[in-house]
Amino acid sequence: MPITEFLSRNAALYGNEICLTEINLDLQERHNVIWREYELIENNPAGEYRRDMTWRVFDEKANRMANLLIKRGIKKGEKIAILLMNCLEWLPIYFGILKAGAIAVPLNFRYTAEEIRYCLDLSDTVALVFGPEFIGRLENIYDQIPKVRMLFFAGEGRPSF
Repeated sequence: MPITEFLSRNAALYGNEICLTEINLDLQERHNVIWREYELIENNPAGEYRRDMTWRVFDEKANRMANLLIKRGIKKGEKIAILLMNCLEWLPIYFGILKAGAIAVPLNFRYTAEEIRYCLDLSDTVALVFGPEFIGRLENIYDQIPKVRMLFFAGEGRPSF
């Protein structure tokens, strides 16, 4: 069974159960605090330390991403790069790429602009999903990545390029 079918199955079986949790690392009081202290097992999804996603929402977001890629002309086997920090949205984007029949190319968020350019060129990536943390690096190489014909920004606002 393809991994994307596991997601659809889990969404049908466990739709309202939490499957992903993101810890808020932007807390003011972070000194000597370990992740277990953020009460990962609390039943309060509105807690100030975390964001949760259910199986159903995960599957819906992945389906929306897949539909977006298909509507924009992404073909089976084409490569889509992901340049995001570790965040709650990363996995639905990844699964959306797979559901569209494309190949996901995860990029290390520590890469410099030149390393990003090299990886995009080497992998023959045709589209890139990126977050706001990478706008500056991508501005530096935007004119040097002609194979990348589509950019998808995952964040508030949008970059000027």
